[in-house]
Amino acid sequence: MPRAVREQQLLELAERLFIESGYGAFSIEDLCREAGVSRPIIYDHFGSRDGLYLACLRRVRAEFENTLINAARDAPDAEAAIRQGADAFFTIIERDPRRWSLVYGGLSELGGTLADQIYELRTDTIDRISAITTRFAPHADREAVTAHAHAVSGAGEQMGRWWLHNPDIPRERIVDHFCTFARMSFLQLPMAEPDLTAGSVPAS
Repeated sequence: MPRAVREQQLLELAERLFIESGYGAFSIEDLCREAGVSRPIIYDHFGSRDGLYLACLRRVRAEFENTLINAARDAPDAEAAIRQGADAFFTIIERDPRRWSLVYGGLSELGGTLADQIYELRTDTIDRISAITTRFAPHADREAVTAHAHAVSGAGEQMGRWWLHNPDIPRERIVDHFCTFARMSFLQLPMAEPDLTAGSVPAS
């Protein structure tokens, strides 16, 4: 079996086992039995259990984020981008809540290098939200744009957790709640201070 095909097969199986067992109870031996391979093959592809877990997160996050970015890419204005992206985000939760929880549920027991690497995955998401924001607010203060992206990302994750515990709320209302917050945050973005030296004339 080609290496890339084997890798995807292992990731699909590992993802299911992480969802079913959780990170703490996940076993490389269980994955070996499911895939019909030996431990050295798993380690050759991913290096360790942590490496396998990160590979699963990267795979799912990339799929989710591409869905969100594509949903907002052709929006004519900021409000449409917020709503289209929000609708895509909460549709993902509605369609596959356990898979979403694998990526965004949070694992308080993780620490050290693994926690740092998971944080880096989240900063990639922040960068993508910042890029969309900058498209509609090109003169906004850069630091404020980054803070806005963190706030919007965090609000989406927390609202997703809340919704999973209150599934009787229609998705349309969840999207409305999120858009209200994100819109107000966007509208409050301060503009960058002008560079007063850019057009100055040298003294004679």
